[in-house]
Amino acid sequence: MNFLRRFSLQLTPARQILLAAWFFITFTNFSFWQAAFNAIGTDNWHSVLFLAALYLLLITWLNQILSLLLLPWLFKPLLSVLLLGGATTAYFMDSYGVVIDREMIRNTLMTDPREAGELLSLKLGLYLLLLGVLPVVLLLRSKIHYASFMKEVGYKFLTLVMTLVISSGVAAAYYVDIASFARNNTYIRHMIVPVNYVGAIQSYISSTLSGGKIVVAPLGEDAKKGAKITAGGQKKVLTVIVVGEAARASEFSLNGYARDTNPELSKLDIVNYRNVSSCGTETAVSVPCMFSKFTRQDYSDSKAKRNENLVDVLKHAGFDLLWKDNNSSSRGVAVRIGEQNVQDLKVPGLCTNGECFDEILLYQLQDYIDKLTNDGVIVLHMKGSHGPAYYLRSPEKFKKFLPECRTNQLQDCPRQELINAYDNTIVYSDYVLSQVIKLLQQNNQRFDTAMLYMADHGESTGEKGIYLHAAPYMIAPEEQTHIGALQWFSPSFLQRMKLDKNCLLRKADEPLSQDNLFHSVLGLLDVKTSAYDTSLDMFASCTTK
Repeated sequence: MNFLRRFSLQLTPARQILLAAWFFITFTNFSFWQAAFNAIGTDNWHSVLFLAALYLLLITWLNQILSLLLLPWLFKPLLSVLLLGGATTAYFMDSYGVVIDREMIRNTLMTDPREAGELLSLKLGLYLLLLGVLPVVLLLRSKIHYASFMKEVGYKFLTLVMTLVISSGVAAAYYVDIASFARNNTYIRHMIVPVNYVGAIQSYISSTLSGGKIVVAPLGEDAKKGAKITAGGQKKVLTVIVVGEAARASEFSLNGYARDTNPELSKLDIVNYRNVSSCGTETAVSVPCMFSKFTRQDYSDSKAKRNENLVDVLKHAGFDLLWKDNNSSSRGVAVRIGEQNVQDLKVPGLCTNGECFDEILLYQLQDYIDKLTNDGVIVLHMKGSHGPAYYLRSPEKFKKFLPECRTNQLQDCPRQELINAYDNTIVYSDYVLSQVIKLLQQNNQRFDTAMLYMADHGESTGEKGIYLHAAPYMIAPEEQTHIGALQWFSPSFLQRMKLDKNCLLRKADEPLSQDNLFHSVLGLLDVKTSAYDTSLDMFASCTTK
């Protein structure tokens, strides 16, 4: 501390900017350089020289950008923010292998304080201290000597010219290598700190503000129940849609995983889908997308906000709807019907340490069903396998695989302990889903019942050094896009809806995606509407008239 009090570095603005560019490229870009080393290699002198040239090129390139941004009256405040943001970004990239883009920013801003708290750690504190706070203190104590206005303009222009000449020379000398490197590693641009997170924030703000005031376009206002639902003398229909969290298909024993992670569901008469892909790799994208009318190729956050979705169409058709959420929220899906967030309840045995296990979604649900006199659709949004604190997602009696990783620093855990913790979340989710089915079975005298389960996205657990999820879809590993999905139907529901169960089982290996959910639910519940597309209905070919 005495050193910091006495410290007073005296630099010109140009040298301070160059020092900042060197610091960012050298100390906050470990993940980028690791990816670059893996892609380029160091097995010959040409590769080594290209890496050195790339290092020089990035410093001069960033120096040009900072020279334009860091004006005298903004210099220290703006650079301080960039340093703190760079330290935080470097931590999450280095620790979890994430890539920073617009959707990652969207997902981050939608993270509630409870989820954010799980990401705090001593290592994050050290990153902030060494790569953020300490450089900011040194920056604030440094003295920057500005020349006259015209001289500063001249110096800035000269700096830009010199760095442009250097970077252009390097780029020309290694043009073929740079072009090949950029073309074969398109994701790499999302890994350069601080440009990645600044660009992602700018893109998020632009996409959020574009289009002015949000006007929600109605959808399926012509929706009505078909004859299978409305025919007299029949029971009401009750359907539960369960939205899973971070449940990758490869960890389901129903899909051939060697460990018995589905001991309860395997005893029940379900239809398990083994080849289902997600719309996105994060909740903020996948949940709105799976309930929207749009396919993954056509989907955007703006479209989701400006159009009604599946729950709205079901409401138009006359179904009673309930959304219960043990995750952060419905991500806007249930905004027009309301949602019950149950994660703040304090129910002994179900809730502890400020959060609730997923069985809380069943708490008092029978009371709601007892009062239901109409056809109903209930959506349950699970906490599921939300990381990085997987060990918090499963009660002690469901910890089938031990020892398990009990920290949010996943990269510090032995791999098997990490897998154990994640697999225990699948075991517990299996139990919760089985309890949903049993609850529906108990109500078969009053309702023809069905349950549909689909995870929002998958999860990486250390494969190739990648953890958690939210990778850009075009480079996302299969672990993040191949999701768990299954269904259960009561015999009376199958008979009423004229569904051929054997046909469904035969087609269980065919490729499907979250694109199918919207139209499949409408088709399953015999909803007649112009919003329905039979080609995307997974049940259509197994339904008789």
